[in-house]
Amino acid sequence: MNTLKIVIIEDEEAHFQLMERAIHKEFPYASIDYFKEGALCLQRLEEISPDIIITDYLMPGMNGIEFMEALNRKDKDIPVIMITGQGDENIAIRAMKLGARDYLVKIANFFTLLPGVIYKVISEQKLKEELRRSEKRYRILFDNFIDAINIFSEDRRLLDVNKKLIQLSGYSKKELLSMKVEDLYSVNVRPAIEEKIQNMLRGKEVPVFENCLFTKGGDKIPVETGFGTLKNCYGQEIVFQGSIINIIERKRAQEQVSILSQQLMKAQEDERQRLSRDLHDLVAQDLSALKIGLDTFFDDQHVVYPDQRQKVVELSEIVRWTIMNIRNMAYSLRPPNLDQLGFAKTVLNCCEEFYSSTKIKVDFSVAGMHGLEFDSDTEIILYRLIQEGLNNVKKHADATHATIRLLGSFPDLIIRIEDNGKGFDVESRLASAVNEKRLGLRSMEERVTLLGGKMKIQSRPMRGTKIFIEVPYRGNNIGWQEKNLNC
Repeated sequence: MNTLKIVIIEDEEAHFQLMERAIHKEFPYASIDYFKEGALCLQRLEEISPDIIITDYLMPGMNGIEFMEALNRKDKDIPVIMITGQGDENIAIRAMKLGARDYLVKIANFFTLLPGVIYKVISEQKLKEELRRSEKRYRILFDNFIDAINIFSEDRRLLDVNKKLIQLSGYSKKELLSMKVEDLYSVNVRPAIEEKIQNMLRGKEVPVFENCLFTKGGDKIPVETGFGTLKNCYGQEIVFQGSIINIIERKRAQEQVSILSQQLMKAQEDERQRLSRDLHDLVAQDLSALKIGLDTFFDDQHVVYPDQRQKVVELSEIVRWTIMNIRNMAYSLRPPNLDQLGFAKTVLNCCEEFYSSTKIKVDFSVAGMHGLEFDSDTEIILYRLIQEGLNNVKKHADATHATIRLLGSFPDLIIRIEDNGKGFDVESRLASAVNEKRLGLRSMEERVTLLGGKMKIQSRPMRGTKIFIEVPYRGNNIGWQEKNLNC
């Protein structure tokens, strides 16, 4: 058991003996050092290193208040209990302001109260030391955390920041603590940040979000920001904690993946175009010549047996179907209408052919697309999105009707694909698609991402499916832009 070291400063020895007896009764292992003057105690303070000091107020040379002032000048955090026979309230107030943990008046049998006061003060000191150790551990974790952390008040003033935020922002700690949290972000995202803070105050969970942090040097760093609340910290009822993760490497990796994906899809489309051209210009042409040869095979012969003629007719029919299938294959690989008729009319043809082959009626409409021009890569990706959407309707929807809407709404192109089919649970379908290697919806998402757009799927069992695609228009149709800006 650790020895409790107590110092008693008391000029009346009889009072000291009463206190010593009472203390040893409750704390038999206590070590007690006795001084009649405060100055003598201060001289031996380093040597004794007491756990608690009990001092009388009125003493020769130095009174209790002067002793505490001297103790504070030494920057010693030693609990002090002040004892006085005067019971002066002003003395008690001054002692408490100087850091006294308690104050006792020398009434009859006051010494019997002393052990309880000592126990309370020691318990408070242990809690204080544990809190100090906890705060030290927190400060180490806070300062060395991998993410940039900031603490801010309800009026958005920064109260604390860690080393990572100082490093990331380029500001000094003093500069940051003179700023508000919104000063770290662009003007555009400040309303969104304020909305998230208000949601936290209402008890709502606030998900992390991506934005840009502005450094002291004027650079914009892509970051992921999260907010949380802390109660009864930093001397305030409620404060907010912001965590900022530098995602510039992630963004670079995403951009690299996007570039590689674009190159892969372009290579695929180039290969499809080559195959389409070869099928149409070489294979289909050779088969057409073969069919003509079969159709004219008996032209120079006067006598032809019926079974021979029938056999050639059957072969000619097979070749005809083969030519049609190859042309359809070539068309699906690279629709020639994209180059000849343009995007909207090619989609219309696709819808008509879809109905012819599936008997699923497609309601197709276009608005705001007049005069819009797309580069060939964008055009084929948009076409593949619609093609894949219709393919999903054919394979999975069990629908009788589908709707496709193309809408030019500056600065975006909006595609909506709907059906009245059996629908599905979106989350479970997307999760199972990965395990089952069903790439339809995933492929559509990847294509939308390549165009810098976003895709949303709405579906419920027996309620059909709606797919909303929104991609930014990167063309040069200034008239369309001006018209929409004036709306």
